[in-house]
Amino acid sequence: MTQDLKKGLNKKVWASCIVGALILAGCGQEVSYVSQKDQDSKKYATAGLDYQDIEYAAKTAVQSMLASGEMQELKGKQVIAVSDVLNDTMQHFDTEQLTQMVIQTLTDQVKGKFYVTKAIAGSGGSADHMIGKVRQLRDDEEFNQETTQEKGTLRAPDLSLSGKVSQRNARVSSSKQRIDYIFILTITSIKSGLVVWSREFPIVKLGSNKSVSW
Repeated sequence: MTQDLKKGLNKKVWASCIVGALILAGCGQEVSYVSQKDQDSKKYATAGLDYQDIEYAAKTAVQSMLASGEMQELKGKQVIAVSDVLNDTMQHFDTEQLTQMVIQTLTDQVKGKFYVTKAIAGSGGSADHMIGKVRQLRDDEEFNQETTQEKGTLRAPDLSLSGKVSQRNARVSSSKQRIDYIFILTITSIKSGLVVWSREFPIVKLGSNKSVSW
C-alpha cells in the first residue's frame, strides 16, 4: 500500500470518528418538555410569535365573532373559505396555523353552523387538490363512472376569512425594546362583499434590545 493511500485512509477514518462523536454528543444533550404550569405562567416567553400567541389570538377572535350580532344573525349553514392572510412580520410565520386554529375553535364551539371548504383557498389556507383531480376521472374509462363525482356537487362558500399579522419594534430605553404584534382578522360576505365582522388583536411584548424577534 502506498504512503499516499495510507494517508487518504487515515483521513477518512478520522472524519468518520469526528462525525460519530458529534452525533453521540447531540444524542446525549438533555431535552425536557415544558410543563403546562410553565406554559400558563409564560415562563419561557419569547420575543417572537410562539404557539401561545397564536392560540390567544385565535381564541380571542372566536370569542369576538360569537359575541357579534352580525355573526349571530347569519341564517343556516355557513361555508367559510380561507382567503389571504398577509404576514407582515420579521419572522417566518405560518399564517395557516392561525386560520386553522380560528376555524377549529369556531366549529368546535358552534356545532353544525360553520363549515370550511377545501375546494378553494387563498394564501392563509390550503386547498385539497384531490377534489379537482378526482373530478378529472369522469372521462377516464379505467374508472367506474358510477363512483365518480357528478357535476354541480361542490358547495360554494358564503363567507371569506382574511387577515394580516404585522409587527412593529420600538426601543423604549437603552436596554429594553417593545414589540407590537397586531392580528387583524375579517369575515366578509361573499354574496354582498360587505364586512360581517372585523377586529384587531394586539399582543405586546417587552424584552431586551438583544432579543431577536425573527
